[in-house]
Amino acid sequence: MISGAEALFSPGRINPIFLEGKLLPLQPNSAADLGLKDGQIVQASVRLQHDQPTLVLQGRTIAAPGLQMSQVGESIWLKAQGGTLIPVNSPPLISRIATLLYKPNVNSELPQLFRPGTLDSLMGTLQRPDLQSQWRAMQLSMTQLTPGAIKQAMMGSMGAEVWLARGFQPPAPDPKQLLRRLIAELKVDRLDDTADTGIVEELTKAVDDIEASQVQAVQAQAQQEILFSMTLPFVDSNPIELTIRRGPRQDGEQPVLTVNIHSKSEDLGPVWLKTQLMNAQQIELTMWAEKESVVAQARSRSYLLGDELREAGLNMRSFNVVHGARPTEVSDWAPTGRGLVVDVSA
Repeated sequence: MISGAEALFSPGRINPIFLEGKLLPLQPNSAADLGLKDGQIVQASVRLQHDQPTLVLQGRTIAAPGLQMSQVGESIWLKAQGGTLIPVNSPPLISRIATLLYKPNVNSELPQLFRPGTLDSLMGTLQRPDLQSQWRAMQLSMTQLTPGAIKQAMMGSMGAEVWLARGFQPPAPDPKQLLRRLIAELKVDRLDDTADTGIVEELTKAVDDIEASQVQAVQAQAQQEILFSMTLPFVDSNPIELTIRRGPRQDGEQPVLTVNIHSKSEDLGPVWLKTQLMNAQQIELTMWAEKESVVAQARSRSYLLGDELREAGLNMRSFNVVHGARPTEVSDWAPTGRGLVVDVSA
């Protein structure tokens, strides 16, 4: 809970922005079109397009007559309500956390940024061997992957601030700190007009990905749940997206732990794996693959996986292999009022 937040953002209250005595008009269903949830607070920017001030949100233009030329370059905070967007006067700190808390597609930027060679090429333009060394320490090797290496990467993705708050030194390189240092270096190194602001924006969005995952993880913990998302970078393979989810206990039953993994390589193509652990021993697996050869190989070798799980004290109840892409699923996790880290009910 953020101290004093409620006093600045009273429940049930909407503080509209008035332009020349009128409420800023927005097109109907604008929030629904962007996939925003009720109560979500987002930041839009006022930009000049075709010599007219225009409201831009998530790369899309929103019709908002009444904007003034003097507002170009400023930001306007908007709240999704009933499928529409309502301007609100919101403290930046609260709006920042609320935006991260409700951010969809948490891993939208990191998989592209963590592809082999992407950050290496960028860092090659800078005289910062310390950042290059930190990046190499973060990268895993697909040929030498171990449970310990994955654990170390997960501990680093939790964020240095988590460990410092507990009185410990960060146990592993922190990807968010690396990206922040890289952003700062780019801004200092390229102050002239030729600076590429696109890469800075991309890095900033990647930081938002990480911080959204961290905020949502804290909120899930307050709801007695587990929600953890991260992207694992590899030196010899494309990154892997990992999400761990466990719901709250209900009627004394032990909740199901779900682990979702998404990878994409030249040899195997896109592969999705959903693992559900029940009663600490029973496992159900579902795999989706777009290449028919990968599907056939997985089905023919499923017994080997069952043998390995039994050696680890686990029982594979089922292993379903589906030829095709995994269907899009709506996340079943949503922040509730229980232990909410920020009041977003204004």
